[in-house]
Amino acid sequence: MTESMRKIKRFKISTRQKEITRKVLRLGLDLPAAQLNSEIELAAFVLELAGKLDPGTVYEFNENALWDLGDQAVAAQGMFSACAVTLGQNVTDYADTLPPAKQLIAQTVLFEFLRTAVLFVADLIKEQAEKEECEALEPQFVYVPKLGLAPEPKLFKDSPRTEEETARKILPKLLERLQSGKIDVSCQDGSVRPQATAVFIVPWQKKKRRGKK
Repeated sequence: MTESMRKIKRFKISTRQKEITRKVLRLGLDLPAAQLNSEIELAAFVLELAGKLDPGTVYEFNENALWDLGDQAVAAQGMFSACAVTLGQNVTDYADTLPPAKQLIAQTVLFEFLRTAVLFVADLIKEQAEKEECEALEPQFVYVPKLGLAPEPKLFKDSPRTEEETARKILPKLLERLQSGKIDVSCQDGSVRPQATAVFIVPWQKKKRRGKK
């Protein structure tokens, strides 16, 4: 039906600098404690983090094939795209070196970058589905990282998510199936590296044909 595996490394993520800056301000995080004493300094910090991104994604389309995921089968029937998206190791390593107050702000910003990256990939899948006269449904997350105490964006918090125990069982096999090493993503003992990585499924369905008038 369509190309099975796609890999994109170093795609451009929109920094959404003003939007992210406003969100951090709305959350009431302690900017002075982070030595960010103005909105301008905060915006500059967002751009600094953006400069350290090394995003990548792999995603694979499946149609009516039973993926070997042990006792668990993800969307074993029908059509779906399985996806892994990462911001890369460099930016999370840098965030880990920051003092606590600034680290929390950095992690909040990274969540927003990851949200943008996931939506970018979801849009690519939506375009791919439309070419096949199908509709891509909302993402169903298998893995969303915990970035310190940073609050999850609404996309991750409100979207369907695989039950934690099931996700832990299928995640290594799912990443193996996706050949996630192509974007330097790995999973050991339930821990995914780089930390700022999301893994999700996008179900497809055939578009309903309109009846003749």
